[in-house]
Amino acid sequence: MTRKALLLNIIFLLTASLFGENVNGIFQGFLSLAEENTIPLALEEVTSINFDKETSFLEGIEIKIEVPRELQSYRNSFALYVYRNVTPQPSESTRFYKGTRIFMRLLPVQNNIYIKIPAFEQNSMTQSADSILIPGFTPRGDYPLLATIIPIMKGIPSDVYNHKFNFTCKPIYSPKGSLSLDITSNLNDSDEKFNVSIDSEMVKWPSEDYILDEGLHELMINSSTGMSKNVSVVINAGEKQNVDLLFEYSEPEIKIEAPDGAVIFLDDIELMRKDPEEMIRIKSGDHIVIFDIGGYQFSREFSIEPGDSLTISLVLDVLIHKN
Repeated sequence: MTRKALLLNIIFLLTASLFGENVNGIFQGFLSLAEENTIPLALEEVTSINFDKETSFLEGIEIKIEVPRELQSYRNSFALYVYRNVTPQPSESTRFYKGTRIFMRLLPVQNNIYIKIPAFEQNSMTQSADSILIPGFTPRGDYPLLATIIPIMKGIPSDVYNHKFNFTCKPIYSPKGSLSLDITSNLNDSDEKFNVSIDSEMVKWPSEDYILDEGLHELMINSSTGMSKNVSVVINAGEKQNVDLLFEYSEPEIKIEAPDGAVIFLDDIELMRKDPEEMIRIKSGDHIVIFDIGGYQFSREFSIEPGDSLTISLVLDVLIHKN
């Protein structure tokens, strides 16, 4: 190719990039990010890619192209074209379109081809041995995209048009997810506070959703009442996990053991017990128990938390020491 011809070719490509290219082909359907589907596509047919997935963790899309076995022997014979800013909207009734090309590549000779298209400038998407990363990014406003495969070599047999490439589209997420944590208590105590740690690190609560790396995480929640809960949660990339925790407290209770004949006072009120083994329900907080035996009194203050169960025993013993 002469220098002049090369220059003219470059000018043509730049002009096509700026003002759009004409694309024609029979429309075969939409590819969805929300619900994965497959569109069979013959040469010079077109499919559209819809950006119909709402998530804050979506980084881009991946197009998987399954190459029919019958066409894998045609090396450097077909090229994939992808366009953005397509007009008019792709439909079965439309054959001719105009769009801005974002990608053109000869299809390698392999069973499956993966094309990655970033949707945001900030992303962690990378090219690998079995995938092709389109440079730059294509924002949501440039969708739907239009994709087609066109033969670029002369002399291709007509029966090649009878075979179809299978196109499948799926979202690519950042390796993070979110956690929504809701903590409630049946105490109805406005003074009750909660401390939350995730993977042994204290975090603010209440809070908006926690952004976490995908994988297993350990949560520890401590109440100011002394009760605690441990929870394991798995975060999947691009997904939101909801965890609802209820601190359910039972009324605290005590059991009092004392010698026969002892008079027992709880918070200055004499206990009249029919069954010494019966558990006594009391309110959480500070209390005092008094034992009266023959005019001698023994007292003890104690504190009890919601859900606690205590046994209070008065033990009288005779001590003998050798002189």
